[in-house]
Amino acid sequence: MMENFSPDSVRKAFSLFMNLIEKSKISKKDEPELFMSYEDPEISYIMRIFEEESGIMVLHSSDTLYYTPRTDNRFFGFTNEELRDKMGFANNTELYLSYIIILSIIIKFFNGENYNNKIRTMLNVEELEAYITSKLQAVEAMENNEEIDEALNFNFRSISKLWLDMPAYDEKIKNFSQSKGTRISYIYRTIKFLQEQGLVNLDNDSEIYTTDKMDTLVISYYPESTRKREILSFIERI
Repeated sequence: MMENFSPDSVRKAFSLFMNLIEKSKISKKDEPELFMSYEDPEISYIMRIFEEESGIMVLHSSDTLYYTPRTDNRFFGFTNEELRDKMGFANNTELYLSYIIILSIIIKFFNGENYNNKIRTMLNVEELEAYITSKLQAVEAMENNEEIDEALNFNFRSISKLWLDMPAYDEKIKNFSQSKGTRISYIYRTIKFLQEQGLVNLDNDSEIYTTDKMDTLVISYYPESTRKREILSFIERI
């Protein structure tokens, strides 16, 4: 265990921490000295203390440092109430449907035992909708879905009913992202949240791309809990 940190290391670690909070990321290209300071064992150790005390994680890719709220027992670092307000959901069933959308995006982009291997660069919104629909249809058809809900502590039955009772999209609306009360509208609302967090990009109103921040988060840290892995594995295998 490191003790007796040098004042210089503490100052550098604090400067790095404050720059991350202010800018959300530090790139090797734009701020090489600040970026490389994280490679110093003493500074990185002090940074881990700052992380624990502030409830954030520092994500380290080959050329960028990011920070993100810790995901321990939370949905990407937010409480359910915070997310319902942020995303405009009326209840937890709508919120958990968004959770399924995010987990499905992870499954479609990553594989491996801990989802630590990226297997594609782009996902079409309509492909994502079809994937989620097929999975929730499979859940609804299961005779023991009540037992599954209890085992995973996740209300798949209510989520499946909500999703499958909606149309895929509104044919009267040409811009899918403007629709409401459709499966596609829930996907766009979820994507908007992920965009705000710097985790995905959307091109041509239909093509989903994960960012370097998302890739680093999933491959290095997520899912860090047994429950998330169980839900991911369940969705993937049904």
